[in-house]
Amino acid sequence: MKHAVIVANLGAPSNLSEVRPFLKQLFADPDIFNFPFGKLGQAFFSSMIATLRAPKSKKYYAAIGGGSPLHENTVAQALKLEKMLNEKGDFTVFTAQRYWHPFFEEIAAEVRQGNFDDIILVPMYPHYSTTTTLSIVNEWKRVSGDLPEPIVIERFYAEPGYVKACANQIRATLSKFHKPPHILFSAHSIPVSRVKAGDPYEKEINANMELIMDELRRVYNYSLCYQSKVGPVEWLGPEIQDALDGLVKNKGVTNVLVFPIAFVSEHVETLYELDIQTREYAKKIGIKQFERADTVQDLNEFIAVLKKLILERVAL
Repeated sequence: MKHAVIVANLGAPSNLSEVRPFLKQLFADPDIFNFPFGKLGQAFFSSMIATLRAPKSKKYYAAIGGGSPLHENTVAQALKLEKMLNEKGDFTVFTAQRYWHPFFEEIAAEVRQGNFDDIILVPMYPHYSTTTTLSIVNEWKRVSGDLPEPIVIERFYAEPGYVKACANQIRATLSKFHKPPHILFSAHSIPVSRVKAGDPYEKEINANMELIMDELRRVYNYSLCYQSKVGPVEWLGPEIQDALDGLVKNKGVTNVLVFPIAFVSEHVETLYELDIQTREYAKKIGIKQFERADTVQDLNEFIAVLKKLILERVAL
């Protein structure tokens, strides 16, 4: 049997000219931002917000080299996954991005030409959320037409191999400290209204954190915060700067290790928000050592988890 695997991620601009159109695609997604007045309102408000936010976002991307490495990271993950899967069967792995090229529609056209027996959709989000995983599933269904219904890998945060990969990235960073640091897990925030409506993201983030600390034998103090809030509505907190303030003022913390628990690739949220913006803030409030652990990217332990989950769901 021939299997198509679609490794799907958020997407990101690769140069500064792509920042505004990327943002427009992002803000037009009704699974995240549900603006009034139907499709016309969605188009109008997404365009307006993208125009307003683009100048600041361009500064962020300029500070990390002019573009995001997210797609490059995703391609590396896909290539390694394809190599591992083809030890067991006939697999072709594609990469698709939700808000920038290659769009799902482009990949659906390629898949349609391949006469595949089944399709496995792998959103590269460890934790299920209506704002990420469901958005990817909905977009694929919108563009896939008569293609077979996809097998969806909805989450993988609790897989032992993934937990170990996260812990190993933290261990590698712990070696930089002379004194035990406070481990601060940072997750991308989502609107509180989504959680109240039943989105499991917050629960899964917390469960993932506890599993990682079990792997690290719980010998470090730790806590959870959120980043990347957008707009005036209430989002999950505490925000990362508030969390750092609390650690310094209430616990006298001077050494902090940040792990981006919701991300499997490097992009502007890690390379700018954490490595530049948050690092500068930490120094300003008196934190003497601030280190950020790498995301899991294409670590063998992580890619092997994806392989396992896919092979469990397909007929070879």
